[in-house]
Amino acid sequence: MVRKQLIILTILLTGCMSNYDNNTGIKKMETATSTMNFFSKSVSDSFSIFISLPEDYTKDKKYPSIYILDANLYFDIYSAILKKYSEVGLLSSAILIGIGYKDFSIMDSLRNRDYTYPAAIPEYEMTTSGKADKFLSFIYNELVPNIDTNYNIDKDKRILMGHSLGGYFTLYALQQQLFSGKNLFQGFIAASPSIHYNHYYILREFEKVKQYNGNKISLYTTFGGLENDESNKDSTTLKIDEALLSLRNSLKSKGNIAFNGEVYSNLEHMDTPLPTFVKGLQWTFR
Repeated sequence: MVRKQLIILTILLTGCMSNYDNNTGIKKMETATSTMNFFSKSVSDSFSIFISLPEDYTKDKKYPSIYILDANLYFDIYSAILKKYSEVGLLSSAILIGIGYKDFSIMDSLRNRDYTYPAAIPEYEMTTSGKADKFLSFIYNELVPNIDTNYNIDKDKRILMGHSLGGYFTLYALQQQLFSGKNLFQGFIAASPSIHYNHYYILREFEKVKQYNGNKISLYTTFGGLENDESNKDSTTLKIDEALLSLRNSLKSKGNIAFNGEVYSNLEHMDTPLPTFVKGLQWTFR
């Protein structure tokens, strides 16, 4: 089933690549899709924000909002999937907001800065890292209020999604929300999150969660079954099922939190984002 989905998603990706500017890495303007340059005071840097409205968008209706990271890479394909799948009833209509950078090469370097916390240990050799707290402040205090002001948003149906380091940031955002008691996002979708970062720092932080008394929150997390074989493992490296069990144990009985962890047995690290986007949204909307 997952292989069949990947074939369908690849066809969709091929069809939407003609709308991608190879020089700037920014989505070309089209009906119901826009791009804006957004300067963040929290980060002291600018971001490219990509916005795609559903075909049935009207001012008389409120829509869920889906925020995706690494938008220079994923926005076009996710937008195409969301539109097509909502047309046939496989996904709900929603407003897609992609958080990206000026171009792909800049994204590839600055995501280390924005998606990680705390600063990376020396062995990772990251020139800049550990600023996820400032990036989260940008999303919470600057970007989301702007989107809420300019579009018809259902404030009870916000979702954040990321892959790899973006998946790590998604978990970090959830952990911070549980500690603060805020309820900005109701759904979190993390595809192959880099939980090994700083010797599993994020898993240790989840273990510190005492009790969450806010409205219902859901977390959908996936890994590829082949990820255990993609790098040399030592005795300190958690296997996928161990990582999922750690997350599950940290969240169960802590309040109104729903957790679903899945392993796509025949997929590798870079294969998981697209099926996770579809299955994660379907599970979260249910």
